Amino acid sequence: MKTDRNFFHLSKQTQPSNLLESLMISSTEYAIIATDIDNKVVLWNKGAELIYGYCFNEMIGNKLPDNLHKKVSIEKKFLYLIDNPLKSNLVDYKMSALRKDGSSLPVSVTITPRINKNNQTEGLLIMTREITKYIHQEQCRVALTEIAHLVNTNKSVDEMCFKICTAISDFLEISSVFICLFDHLNNNFYINSHSGLCTKCKTHSCSFYSKEDEVPKDTKSCFETYSQITINSENLNNHQILKYVKKNTLTEDDLSIIHIPLTSDDSLIGILHIIVSTTRKQFLLKESQVLSLIANEITAGIQRKRLVEEIKDYADNLENMVKIRTDQLREKDAQLIQSGKLATLGEMATGIAHEINQPLAGINLITQGLILAKVRNMLNDKLLFEKLNSIIEQVERINKIIGHLRTFARQSDQTKKEIDIKKPLFDVFKLIGEQLLKRKITVETNLEDNLPTILADHNKLEQVFLNLIGNARDAIEELKSVSPDEKDRKIIINGYSHKNTVVIELMDNGIGISEKVKQKIFEPFFTTKEVDKGTGIGLSITYGIVKEFGGTIEIQSKEMNGSNFIIKFPACSK
Repeated sequence: MKTDRNFFHLSKQTQPSNLLESLMISSTEYAIIATDIDNKVVLWNKGAELIYGYCFNEMIGNKLPDNLHKKVSIEKKFLYLIDNPLKSNLVDYKMSALRKDGSSLPVSVTITPRINKNNQTEGLLIMTREITKYIHQEQCRVALTEIAHLVNTNKSVDEMCFKICTAISDFLEISSVFICLFDHLNNNFYINSHSGLCTKCKTHSCSFYSKEDEVPKDTKSCFETYSQITINSENLNNHQILKYVKKNTLTEDDLSIIHIPLTSDDSLIGILHIIVSTTRKQFLLKESQVLSLIANEITAGIQRKRLVEEIKDYADNLENMVKIRTDQLREKDAQLIQSGKLATLGEMATGIAHEINQPLAGINLITQGLILAKVRNMLNDKLLFEKLNSIIEQVERINKIIGHLRTFARQSDQTKKEIDIKKPLFDVFKLIGEQLLKRKITVETNLEDNLPTILADHNKLEQVFLNLIGNARDAIEELKSVSPDEKDRKIIINGYSHKNTVVIELMDNGIGISEKVKQKIFEPFFTTKEVDKGTGIGLSITYGIVKEFGGTIEIQSKEMNGSNFIIKFPACSK
C-alpha cells in the first residue's frame, strides 16, 4: 500500500564548501560559530551577526572575544577554550550575550568539540539562540498561575487586586502596573490598586465617555480600549498617568502603556494597565492571548469576590433586619404580657378589694373600741398601746398587699436568674388567696423538698401560676353553675424533679376542657368565657413565658372531670 511521505536528501552534488556558504548567509534565529584549535573564529553566520551585532569581516580569523558572554547572575566573563575539561561533551548554558553596542541579550549557548576525520579536535562548534521570547513566555505562565491562585484566596477585592498588581510587576519584571475599576454610579474609572505609582494616584479618576470627540487627548487610548473592548497601547509620554509614575521606575526613555479591558459578557468592569518598554510591548502584544487570559482571571476573581461580598452584605443586612424585627416582637410580646397582667388584675379587682377591706375593717373595729373605752373612762395606757399595735399590724398587712400588687404589675427587666420555683408559686396566694377562701376552694400542695433551681424570671413565673390558678378557680365555679351538687372544691399542686427537669402539676376538679378546645387553648385571644369575663390572652402569654424559659406545658383534661396542667422546666446544673 502506497503512502505519501516527504523525504529530504542532500544532493550528491552539494559540496561541503557550498553547504558552509549556505549556513553563512542564511538568516536564522541560531548563531552558528566555529573556532579552530587556536580559538580563532572560522565560521560566523548571519544569525551570529543578528545576535551579537558583529559582522562576518569583524570576526573571521580573529580570536573569540573573552567578553562575548557572561554567565547569568555571575559577573565574570566566560571564554570558551579548546583545553576545557568538558570539551568531549555537549554542554548547554544559559547566558547573557554582550552585544557590540553594549546591550545584552539572554541566550542559550550550546558548545561541542569540533572533530575531524581522524577523531582529532580541531576547535569548537558554538550554537547560540536568543531566548528572550521564551523567558517572557515562562514569566507570563508563572504570573498567570500566581494570579489564578490569588483569585481563589479569601482576600477582598481590594486586597486581591493589589496582590495581582504586585505579582504582575514581580513576575513579568514590569515597573508599573495599575487596575482601574469602573464606577457605574459616578460614570468614571478610579485606580483601585497599583504597583509603581505614587500615593497621589488615588486622587486620579478618568471619566467614561460615549463620544470620541469629547475625550481628552491624554486618555484617547483608554477610550479606544473600553469603547472597542480591545487591547490597546500608546507612548507613555502621551498619557496623563505619567505624572503619577514613580521617577525611579522610569529606567528607559522609550516607554509605552498597554490597556487590557476587564470584561464579562460584554459588561465592562475595568481596565488593567501595564507600563513597559516599547520592545517589551511588542512581545506582549504578539502574545495578546496571554494578556487576555490574565484579564479573564482578574475579571472572574473580581466578580466572584463582589458576589461573595454582596451575599455577605445581604446576610448582614438580613441579620440586622431579623434582629430589629425580633427586638420589635420582643417589645410587643413584653407589652402583651404587661397588658395580660393588667387584665388579670382587672379581673381580680373585687378579690383584691376584699383582701384590703379585711384589714381596713379590723382597723375600723379597733378604732371604735378605743372611742368606746374613752367614753366609758376605761382607756388606760396598756389598752391604748395594745390597740395601736393592732392597728399597725393591719396597716402593714395592707402595705404588703399593695406592695406585692406593685411588684406584680411592673414590667419585667427581661433578665433570667436562678430562682426557687416555690417562691413565685406561693406569692400568687397573696393576690388570690382570699378569693379562693371566699369560694370555699381548698388548695393542696405537695412540693418536693430541695427542688432544683431553674433559670427564669420571678415576676413572669408568678404571672404563669396566677393565670393557671385563676383558670382553675373559674373552671370550678363553672362546674358549680352546671352541676350544683356539693362536693369538695379543690386545687392540687404537685412539684417534683425528674431527669434534670423541674415539674409542676396543677390539677383542679372543675368543668374540664373538650378535645376541640384543647387544640386552640393556647392561641391568642381564644376564650370560652363570656364577654367581659376574659380576654383570651392569659394562656397564650403563659405558653410564651414557659417557652421563653426553655420549658414545656401540656394539658390532660376531660369534660366534667377537671384538668391537669403539667409544666416542665430544665433544672440548673449544679
